[in-house]
Amino acid sequence: MPIMSSIFRLLLITICALPLMDVQVNATSLSGKASYGDRPVSGVVVAAFPVSSLSLAGKAPHQSEMTGEDGLFAIELPPGQYYLLANGKDLFSYYGRNPLSVPEEGLAEINLMMVESGGKSPRSEVYFDSGVVGTVTHNGKPVSGASMSVYTDLSSHLKGFGFGASPPTDESGYFELPLDAGTYYLVVRLRQSGEFAGPLRAGDLFGYYPLNPLSLKVGEVSRIIIPLIEVPAKVEKFASTLFGETTISGTIVDVDGKPLPGMRALLYTDSSMLNRPEYVSRPTGSDGKFVLSFPQGGTYFLAARDQLGGTPAPGELYGRFAGSEDGSLTVKDGKTVEGVKVMVEEVW
Repeated sequence: MPIMSSIFRLLLITICALPLMDVQVNATSLSGKASYGDRPVSGVVVAAFPVSSLSLAGKAPHQSEMTGEDGLFAIELPPGQYYLLANGKDLFSYYGRNPLSVPEEGLAEINLMMVESGGKSPRSEVYFDSGVVGTVTHNGKPVSGASMSVYTDLSSHLKGFGFGASPPTDESGYFELPLDAGTYYLVVRLRQSGEFAGPLRAGDLFGYYPLNPLSLKVGEVSRIIIPLIEVPAKVEKFASTLFGETTISGTIVDVDGKPLPGMRALLYTDSSMLNRPEYVSRPTGSDGKFVLSFPQGGTYFLAARDQLGGTPAPGELYGRFAGSEDGSLTVKDGKTVEGVKVMVEEVW
C-alpha cells in the first residue's frame, strides 16, 4: 500500500475517534408578557426577526414556546437588534419599540400589547384600480385624523415618512390610497400633538397591519382593517434609551446661548445632513435639553431644527453641531456622550 494512502487512513481514523465538540454561541434571554387589555393571553407565540432580515413574513429564526395562562414568554437568542411580533388566538402584536436592541445581559419585562388581527373594511366605491382602502380602529371604535405610512422594505426600520402616506382618516376611520402592484408594509400613527413626524409620545396611537407585508397584484384593491394601540405612559421612562443603549445628550441654544424649547436634535449618517435623519429626538422643553438614543456606536452628524421635513426654509431655526469641522461626533457602543451643545439661528 502506498505510504501516502496509509497516512491518510490513519489520519481519518484519528479524526473520527475524537470526541465531538459543541460549538458554543453566545446567547442571552429576552422575556416578557403578552397582554390583551389588562389580562394575560395564552396560546401566543412570540417571534424575533434579526434587524438584518429582508422580510417579516414567514417563520422567524427565533421564537418562543406558546404562552401559558400567565401570558409569559422567553426566547434565547444572540445579543443584537430584533423585530418582535406575536401571534395567537386571532390576536397580534408588533412591539412599538422595534427594532429592539437586546444587550448581552438580556432584557426582561417586555410587554406585548395584543390587538385583534382579523376583519376586512366594508366595501366602498373607489376612484382607482389598484391600491388599498381601509378602516383604522382603537378598541373597536373608528379613529379619525390618523395617517397611514407606506414602506417598500425594512431599510428605514419602518420609521420616518416612508414611500408615501394617506390623507388623515375621516370620522368613520376610513382611508384610501392608490398604489401600484408591489409589496408594502403599512403603519398607522396618530400624534395627539398634530405633528406628522418625530418619536411617538404617551397617549399617541400606533398600528401595524397584522398581515404585513401586503402584496398587491395588478388591478387589485385590498380592503383592510388596522387596529391601533395607545402608547403607554411608561414610554417616557424609556425615552433616553428608546432606540438603544448608545446615547447623545445635550442642549439646543440660540445665538445668545439661551436654551430653546420646541427644538429637535437630528442624527444623520451622511455629512450633507439633507436626507432623512436616522434618529430624531423629542421636542426640547424650556431647558433646551435633548436625548438621542440608538443601538450602535459610530461616527454621526448632528443638527437641530424646529421643523421637520424638507430642507430648512427661511424663517426656520436651524443649526449644526460646531464641535467639529463637519458637524460629526463619535460615540462607542453602549456609551453616552453628554454635554453636547448645538446652536441654531434663523434661516435667511
